[in-house]
Amino acid sequence: MKTNSATPAASNQFYKTTRCACAVALLISLVACGGGGGGGGGEFAGFPVGGGNTPPASDPPAVAQGFSGTAAAGLPLSGSVTVKDAKGATKTVPLSTDGSYKVDVTGMTGPFVFRAEGTVGGQRTVIHSAATPADANGTINITPLTDLVVANIAGRLADKYFDSGDFGSLTAAELKAESEGLKAKLLPVLLAMGVDASIDLLRTAFTPLSSALDKALDVLRVSVDPVTNVATITNIVTQQQLVDDLAVKAAAETATTPLSGDGMATAADDITLIRKVLSDYVGKFANGLPSPAELTPLLTSTDPVTGAYDFRSSDMTAADFVNESAADVNLVGASFADVVIQKINYTIDANNQSPRAFVEFTHKDKNGVAFSNNQGMQIVKGTDGTWRLRGDGRVLDLNPHVQAIKDNATGCVSSALQFSIKDLDTGNSGNVASVVVTGPGLPSAGLRHMRPSSGGLWFLQGSSNNNFFYLASNCSNLPPGFVAMAESDIAAIPASPEYTFTAYKSDGVTIAQRGGFDIVYKHRFHGRPLTLAETSAVAFPSFTTSPALASYNGGGDFTVSATGLNPGFSAEFFLNLMTGPSTGSQDQSDVAPSTAGAASKTFNLPLVSGPFAYRNMYVSTRDVNWRDIVVRDQN
Repeated sequence: MKTNSATPAASNQFYKTTRCACAVALLISLVACGGGGGGGGGEFAGFPVGGGNTPPASDPPAVAQGFSGTAAAGLPLSGSVTVKDAKGATKTVPLSTDGSYKVDVTGMTGPFVFRAEGTVGGQRTVIHSAATPADANGTINITPLTDLVVANIAGRLADKYFDSGDFGSLTAAELKAESEGLKAKLLPVLLAMGVDASIDLLRTAFTPLSSALDKALDVLRVSVDPVTNVATITNIVTQQQLVDDLAVKAAAETATTPLSGDGMATAADDITLIRKVLSDYVGKFANGLPSPAELTPLLTSTDPVTGAYDFRSSDMTAADFVNESAADVNLVGASFADVVIQKINYTIDANNQSPRAFVEFTHKDKNGVAFSNNQGMQIVKGTDGTWRLRGDGRVLDLNPHVQAIKDNATGCVSSALQFSIKDLDTGNSGNVASVVVTGPGLPSAGLRHMRPSSGGLWFLQGSSNNNFFYLASNCSNLPPGFVAMAESDIAAIPASPEYTFTAYKSDGVTIAQRGGFDIVYKHRFHGRPLTLAETSAVAFPSFTTSPALASYNGGGDFTVSATGLNPGFSAEFFLNLMTGPSTGSQDQSDVAPSTAGAASKTFNLPLVSGPFAYRNMYVSTRDVNWRDIVVRDQN
């Protein structure tokens, strides 16, 4: 018999739904960017010559002009491209699935600045590029590198430059100088990974997951401090960094040592192999569920040949992992998409026993429905040269959520954070008595979650059944002491907030360790919590049940039918029958909705003898930033 609180529970599935956008001004990832377009002569392919009305015979027809290219920030961007001209006129076009775009600027006045905005793997992204009239009918790509070129021309964040419209004097010489200056800083890395020295960062098309430039971008990161207007370019393999003051033009910069290309040829080959580990694993499910034994060779062990690491993922052993994976029907025909390599560490020392890559990816089912976004997966290279999955290495099961919640009975709404914590194997973390979560929007001392005496979810200190931190709500049944945050304070939380989980011993001040290493983990959400106004405007799903929740005692079917679900993401159904503070029966399931956004789930819990403490349930969908959009009911 399972135990749980009256609040949504974390799933025990390996492929955790982390449900977590990163403001490009603060952090821009460049991984597997793609595509290209363009070039061309007097007529822009795909657009008619002239306007909508036939001009008088005495007037020559206008020559069509336009641009094409690819918008990508880590992966092809899903969203739109807006081009603004020197007079403030704008035109917006949607992006194709590969991040490519084509926009007609006939009748508009150059120079032009481009803004691509949308999501990359669920992460909110805004990036920029620029062009002069001489670039018309050619390729202009929009990436974090082109965003940095624009920022260097502007001497400030590119988004502020676009918003101001103050770029009427932008020249081709400025674009060339800043683009070439940036390329010079990166050239050793580019050359080491097979990129031609003649590459034009603004105008050269490239192919995702295959071109040399794409592989080079896999190992580069750009971050910009919006306060100081200083950009930092980091090589994720060597951890070498370059600092770029946006206020200093390329012509005025002192000599800068470019990023080193040492070791990058190896990295270029390994990037392909690292991605292959994930494709090989999910490939085992191409035609059905494999046996656990078929999956085990793809995992690490403590054998130095196969990786010098034991396997651990969300506190599961290798056996737990493959057994659960081999029973997951949502993996049949699935794919691991939006693969982002966050870091590759080749330095062998006490902290890194083998070459190790840290990756993020999304599990999508056979129909492309996203089931989970997985952060912190480690892939380790053995002395045999083979890369294998190591898991996330965590000895605690963490499943954090950003949630917008609606009460089904009253219609009231809440914005909340939920940091679900469990300890599936106390043998490797029994010295942990509490976990404190710190980060944006939380109290300065953090939120302390206490180990429960009977296992299951860890609740906030002082509570026997709550692990929610409410930021804003118009509901009345909230935990004692709730004080709403100001709307402006919630809106000021970073677009992609990161939270730290620190484990403590029983004294509450000594950090717990395993194997001599502190038990400290981090998690990044893809979207900040919503303000109360934003939560009130959310399109929540709706559901009906048969029989009514109040009359269900288990021992038969309980069917939940939901509509208004996001068809691009799996929906979560949860049912809980509680007979005491920590006793009862529950079930949970992730279900792919139809293209119309409908799904249903039939539960059949064991017959429960009352009296009931309460019955509760919820249906949850997700927005494009992996936030939970939850409707819950309780009786």
